[in-house]
Amino acid sequence: MNARILVAVISSGLMAFGTGTLQTAHGAGANGPNSTSPEITLQQVHMVETRAGTKLWEVRADRVDVHEREGVTILSRMSRPIEVTFYSTGGRLTCVANRATVDLKTKDMRLEGEVFARSDQGTELRTEALQWLAAPRRVQTDQPVWISRGNLVSQGRGLEAETSLERVRIFRNITSQVGPLTSGARRSRTP
Repeated sequence: MNARILVAVISSGLMAFGTGTLQTAHGAGANGPNSTSPEITLQQVHMVETRAGTKLWEVRADRVDVHEREGVTILSRMSRPIEVTFYSTGGRLTCVANRATVDLKTKDMRLEGEVFARSDQGTELRTEALQWLAAPRRVQTDQPVWISRGNLVSQGRGLEAETSLERVRIFRNITSQVGPLTSGARRSRTP
């Protein structure tokens, strides 16, 4: 049974607002979110996750599929990128991506597809996949990365950083350049 609804959900620190479809899943398998129908599908969603009264993250997405049995929520781009802001005591990180997956238990989030992030201090990061870990409030990836801070542009593979991007560690194939961006470097897009 499907029903079109206007949704305002407040549950264990998560607030979600949007329009969508509440579905009852019949005959769904247990092989993960890609093989089952979502229990809830929402469109044009604004979600805020809090823990002990403190914001962890805020999301705006065209489509959200909640797979409660599998413990994940999948956010998808339809017409505009997913917008995510991660919060920490050191600042916030605003990101855009084409897809995101939220672990409903840990509240960790994985961003995928043309990920672009900008910190409060203006540091910019590009990669194809970025994992945000809720407990330590850190970001990480094993993918190629491009990071820019003022006149310093660094590239490499794999990264671990504070949410504010103040302390960044690139793991392999590191190259850095001081000075203006070269013609081969992509210009920033606003998250």
